[in-house]
Amino acid sequence: MSDEKVIPPGFVHAMPPYLSPSSMSTFRQCPLKFKFNKIDGIPDQPSSATLLGNFVHEILEDFYVLPNEERTIASVKSLASTVWHRSDWENRIRGYVRADEMLKFRWNAWWCLENLWKVENPQEVFPQGIESELNGPLGKATVKGFIDRYEGIENGKVRISDYKTGKKPSKNYVDDKFIQLRIYAALLSKEVPNITELQLLYLKDGVNFTYQLTEESNEAIIQYVSESHEMVEEACRSGEFKYNKTRLCDWCAYKTICPGWKK
Repeated sequence: MSDEKVIPPGFVHAMPPYLSPSSMSTFRQCPLKFKFNKIDGIPDQPSSATLLGNFVHEILEDFYVLPNEERTIASVKSLASTVWHRSDWENRIRGYVRADEMLKFRWNAWWCLENLWKVENPQEVFPQGIESELNGPLGKATVKGFIDRYEGIENGKVRISDYKTGKKPSKNYVDDKFIQLRIYAALLSKEVPNITELQLLYLKDGVNFTYQLTEESNEAIIQYVSESHEMVEEACRSGEFKYNKTRLCDWCAYKTICPGWKK
């Protein structure tokens, strides 16, 4: 059987088989960047910042499966060393992190891990799911993604948590940072009832933000997903993926092939 995408009649490009919260955000930020990655399949090369996040996430995935009483600073420090060697992180970051920045990379990861105790007591967290994959219909789209963690809280309620290793957002942009978790909550709620709270743990700065879910916010995020699907579908049908030149272009992996960057 051929692996080629089937392009429906009347379409210039085949729709991606699914959308993720990040790909919806990318399309809304710059449709052409979305096309390069999701339609043309050109890989988006990682940065040192994204690699740092991946490294910290892998450590925390192992950390939160430990029994509660074993979740200590000593154990997370030991896990950091284990994960570094087990997953060959030194070679994985080579070419993206300068040789003289390797030690700094590990220290930055350690500071994030140490700050975990500033935002929560890990021994009082009771995960129901860690790095859980979601893949299913939501609104008009098929949505796929991974939840860092969801856990039971008081009175049978459930909270979804996400670790961040980047800089905390300003107050004006905090709500936008919850879009991903709101999408995950709407999708996960089909299997896990009573999801009431979302949490972003900004480990670099040692702060957390919470968001209380409501029926109205759930309806609004499903509308956001449906509108995003319609926008991508129309672009695939017409073949028009416009570029949007902003300050974010400075960090884009597709600058060398983007017509907007060359102007």
